[in-house]
Amino acid sequence: MSVVKRLYLAGAAALVIAAILLYTLAWPAWQQQLTQQESERLAQLVAEAKPAAPQNRLNPQRMLADLNWLAHPDRQGRKPGTAGGIEARNWLAQQFADIGLQSAGTDGYFQPFRVDEHFVFSRWLAGKTATVPAAENAANVLGLLPGTNPALKPIVLTAHYDHLGSHDGKLFAGADDNASGVATLLELARYFSQHPTAHPLLFVALDAEEGGLQGAVALFEHQLLQPEQLAFNVNMDMLSRDTNQLLFAVGSYQQPWLTPLLQKLQQQSAVKIIAGHDRPWYRAGNTQDWTLSSDHGVFFQQQVPFIYFGVADHEDYHTVRDTADKVDRDFYAQVSESILSFIQLLDQRLNQG
Repeated sequence: MSVVKRLYLAGAAALVIAAILLYTLAWPAWQQQLTQQESERLAQLVAEAKPAAPQNRLNPQRMLADLNWLAHPDRQGRKPGTAGGIEARNWLAQQFADIGLQSAGTDGYFQPFRVDEHFVFSRWLAGKTATVPAAENAANVLGLLPGTNPALKPIVLTAHYDHLGSHDGKLFAGADDNASGVATLLELARYFSQHPTAHPLLFVALDAEEGGLQGAVALFEHQLLQPEQLAFNVNMDMLSRDTNQLLFAVGSYQQPWLTPLLQKLQQQSAVKIIAGHDRPWYRAGNTQDWTLSSDHGVFFQQQVPFIYFGVADHEDYHTVRDTADKVDRDFYAQVSESILSFIQLLDQRLNQG
């Protein structure tokens, strides 16, 4: 080997080693800096948020009754395909009918589906459990309010009604996750049936969220919904536990036009509305990104604009302690009121084009 070639190879090796050392030393520091900056940004948003006076348009006692029914031990944790899960979806269809929603599934109010166990590469890349479990005899529940201008594209309101079921004799009731979102979904349907928006509202109680957002996937995979025919998705998942009076609103990073809307919402909300947990790692470092964390993630992947309302994970998340007695009643009532206000503001904003 010539001297020149040896020098060339040595130089190339030195560059590779230097690049590895630079990455090893610089990457953690860069990520730490971004994480700190995002933490400071969120802290400033919390400090600046000024809650308004409480509102009283919804029926909090009825919401709590619905939440308690869904989280009752008789529902067995509402795992897809179990007796408790089937009972829950039948009850939801009856509630939709009693409210006066039009059936919007493939079988009346229902969209039945099944899922085979499979591997999802995108979940593996995101550091989540990549193997999606099978789901037999699952079903979404869909009901429609036409709105005062049925020609407009519908706003889709989603909340998943499934939970983890029972394991080793232990019941996972899923009161906050996500009986709370479903109870709010029902109460919003009752309110808007009497106070309609211009846009049609499609109310969707989703199954099999806990197993990889499979209910939301089925909406599009089975072509029940077409992305280009939808105006917006409002997803509700975990609403009833007070985490320092904070309600996170996820999605304004992807859709900056939502920022002034959320600012208007804060002026009407008795809880603190925090726009966060939607920035990627190259903007927020190691801060949790919830863009794909619940059913709104599927709408985002289908290029449907979205907002996700939810509280931060608490100590009872995905444990047997997530029971109805832990609900913060006043906080939950005002969170639901805030989502009602957002839907009204959104309806007006979308009407403006």
